[in-house]
Amino acid sequence: MQAAERYVLGDLSVSELEDFERHFFDCPRCSEELRILTVLQDNARAVFLEQSPRPAPASLPVPERGAGWWRGIGEFWLRPWAAAPALAAVLLAVLAGYQALVIVPGLRRQAQVQPVSGYPLYAAARGEETIVAPPAGARFYTLYMDRTWDREFSSYRAVVREESGTERYSVGLTAPAPGRPIQLLLPGQALAAGRYVVLIFGDSLDRETEVARFPFTLKFE
Repeated sequence: MQAAERYVLGDLSVSELEDFERHFFDCPRCSEELRILTVLQDNARAVFLEQSPRPAPASLPVPERGAGWWRGIGEFWLRPWAAAPALAAVLLAVLAGYQALVIVPGLRRQAQVQPVSGYPLYAAARGEETIVAPPAGARFYTLYMDRTWDREFSSYRAVVREESGTERYSVGLTAPAPGRPIQLLLPGQALAAGRYVVLIFGDSLDRETEVARFPFTLKFE
């Protein structure tokens, strides 16, 4: 009849209640079962009172031995807050793995400072062929040129042209400190091997003035 469970749940009729109360005093089995159910009921009530009004995360419910997997799923949907600690742990583990495998190696690669080769250029008046030979896999290389003009400009523009006159690269430059050369940083893939000339223009008001030309031959090693 599951009398003990029905007694605790208040599911017995008046006559059944009186009969059960007379019975369990003389039945050790029912008395023990009623004691266990009463303790379980008190503990469950205390737990839910502590968690009200916002239930605190608890451990995942452990299905009884022999219970089907569907019982665990049912308990999860009835008490989803109980799975919060485990889900948080899984999320942290995923984030930690992503950091270790993707983010950190990427930052390390970015933090590695690659040496940038520098090559001096000389004014066209010298008539010498200047060879610029950066490594084939270089991401950048630098061309630097001494000032061969006397006039001061607030800023400059460098233009790289092919020998035929086709413009391949152009960038604005700030005026260097006194006694320092003008430096032009070029991306490794900006130019193909061949003959070029760097034209330096000085900016003044609304017009540019060409101040120097620096020819060179580009070869990749």
